[in-house]
Amino acid sequence: METPQVCSVAVVADDMKAYADTIAVQTNPLNGHQITSGGPIQGGDTPAALALPVGRMWNNGREITVRILNGTPKINGKIKQYASLWTEHANLSFKWVDSGDADIRVNINGDGSSWSYVGTDNLAHKAPKFRQTMNFGWLKDSSSEDEFARVITHEFGHALGCIHEHQSPAASIPWNMEAVLKHYRDTNDWDEDTTRRNVTDRIAELTQFSEFDTSSIMIYAIPKQHTLGGYTVPWNTKLSETDKNFIATAYPKEGIDANGFNTMEVRPWDKPAREAIKRQNFSKTYDAPPNLAVGLNWLDVDMHANIRVKAYADNIKTNSADLHINTWADTTLYSAGCTWFHVASNSDEFQTGQWSTADQPQKETSVRINFDWAYSEPPKVFVWLNELDMSNEANWRVKALVADVATDGFTLNLNTWADTALNRASVCWVSYPADKKGVVSGTYSIDQVRPWDQPQLTNGGRVAFPAGALDGEGQLKVLIGLTGLDIGNNANLRLKLSADSVSKEGMNWHIDAWADTVLYWASASYIAFI
Repeated sequence: METPQVCSVAVVADDMKAYADTIAVQTNPLNGHQITSGGPIQGGDTPAALALPVGRMWNNGREITVRILNGTPKINGKIKQYASLWTEHANLSFKWVDSGDADIRVNINGDGSSWSYVGTDNLAHKAPKFRQTMNFGWLKDSSSEDEFARVITHEFGHALGCIHEHQSPAASIPWNMEAVLKHYRDTNDWDEDTTRRNVTDRIAELTQFSEFDTSSIMIYAIPKQHTLGGYTVPWNTKLSETDKNFIATAYPKEGIDANGFNTMEVRPWDKPAREAIKRQNFSKTYDAPPNLAVGLNWLDVDMHANIRVKAYADNIKTNSADLHINTWADTTLYSAGCTWFHVASNSDEFQTGQWSTADQPQKETSVRINFDWAYSEPPKVFVWLNELDMSNEANWRVKALVADVATDGFTLNLNTWADTALNRASVCWVSYPADKKGVVSGTYSIDQVRPWDQPQLTNGGRVAFPAGALDGEGQLKVLIGLTGLDIGNNANLRLKLSADSVSKEGMNWHIDAWADTVLYWASASYIAFI
C-alpha cells in the first residue's frame, strides 16, 4: 500500500473554547442535548477528556456559505463537485460565494497539509474573515480523480461534524504504536500528542451508529506495518452506506425538534449568571395551554457553595412557553440544561404533576401521589428531578424513585444517604397507559455497567425497546432527565445525560462528567415516542 497522506483536525484555540461551546449550542441547541457529535477522548487526563462534551453539528436545514479563497478553476470545480455529495443525503445545502464572509473558507496551497475545523468550530476562532478554516495542501490540477474524491469528501465530512472513523468508540484497531508514532513524526513532523489526537485515540463521540465502518470516507488508509497482526484498511474514495445513513440521520429532511434548553443558548458558560430564560415554541399549537414536565439533564456548578439549581416553565401559551434555569444565593452556575415534555391539558391518557420536599434536610422522604383520575390498569410512570439544593459540605447524593404504582396513584421516594444534606428537591412526574402504542419509557443507571466506587468520566450502556412498541410513521424522539446522582464535593459538579444510536429498536445511553469531577453514580429516566 502507498504510504498514507493524511489530514489533521483543526483545534480551536484555548482562549476561544468557551466561545466555541456557546456558538455550537446557539447554532444548534441539540449540541447541548441528546443526539450530538461532540465528545471527549476516552480515558486519561488528555485535554479533550477535560473538555465540555458539546456537539459541533450545524442547525438542521442550514444553508452553509462556502468561499474558496484561491486555486485553479479545475480544483475549485472539484471541490464543489465532491463537497456536494454530502448534501445529497442531508438536509443541508452549500451556498458558494466569491467574496465577503463565509461559514467555511477554503484555501489551496502546496504546504503538504490538509485540515479542517469540525462543524460549528468553523465559526469559532479569531482568524480574520479572509483566512481559511479548511486547507488543501497537496491538490494539483494533475491530481488523480481518486485523490480529489478522497481528500475533498473527507475534509467536508469534518466540516459537517464527522469525526475520523478510525477514532470511533467502536474501533478496535491493533495499533503498532511505535511504528505509527515514528511514521507521523518522520512524514508530518507530528509530535506524539498530535498523532494520538488525529490517529489512534478513540473518541467518546455521540454518533448515530455503533459499528466500526472500514469503508467510511472518514477513515485513514491503514497499512499493515502500522498495526499488529497484519490488520489493514484500504484507501476509500467515496461515501459508504454508513456515511450516507449517518449524515441523513444527523440532518433529517423532516427536521428535529430540540425539546430542551441549555443556558449556553443565551450566555457563555464562563460568564455565570443567576437566571437564564428562553422563549420556546412548541412543535404544535394546542387548543389550550398544555401541561409541561421539565427535567434537568446537564449540570456544571461550582463546588464552593451549595448546589442550587431549578428548571421550570411558565408563561405557558397554546404554542410556546418560557423555560427558566436559575440559581440563587452564592451559588455559581456555569451551565445547565433541561428537557421538557408537553401534553394537552385535557389529555385522557397522560397526566403530569410536580412535587417538592420541605425546606429542611432529611434523609428519606416518601409521599403518595394521587392521580386526578384513575386508570383502568396500573399505568407507566416516570419522574425527573428539576430542582436541587444540597450542602457543599459533603458529597452530593440524591435519588428519586417510583414505587407501588396503582390505578389511582403511586409512591414517590426522594432520598439521600451518608452525610449529604439535601435541603430541597423537586420532581416532576408523568403517567400514561401501560399499553399505549408508540410510547416507551424506562430508567438506566451507572451501576448497570460498573461499581459505584470505581468512578470514571464516561459511562454508557444499551437500552433495548420492546419489539414493535415504536412501530408507525413519524419522527422518533427521546427525552432524558435526571433521577439521581452521587458526585464528589471536592470538585465542581459536572454531569451530562445523552443518547445516541437511537432507533426503534433501542438506544445507547451516556452519563458523563468532565474535567476533575468525580462521578460515582447517576441515574436517568427516558421517554421515547413517535
